[in-house]
Amino acid sequence: MAKTKVQVTESEVTDRDGNTRETKQYRVTIPKDTAEFFSLSQGDELEWEMGSAANKMELTVHQYDDE
Repeated sequence: MAKTKVQVTESEVTDRDGNTRETKQYRVTIPKDTAEFFSLSQGDELEWEMGSAANKMELTVHQYDDE
């Protein structure tokens, strides 16, 4: 099974009132074989849930038609 790495982007955001806060964005890519297996397309959603073990998770694919 393919593996991917987590990419983390940290930035500072200023709101309309001039207040700033730190944000952290986590990004993961989906291996091509996995995307093709699930026939993923633009707009499909992935639902992430914690698994039964500490280092496991469950991923549910929600597919939507463009029609």
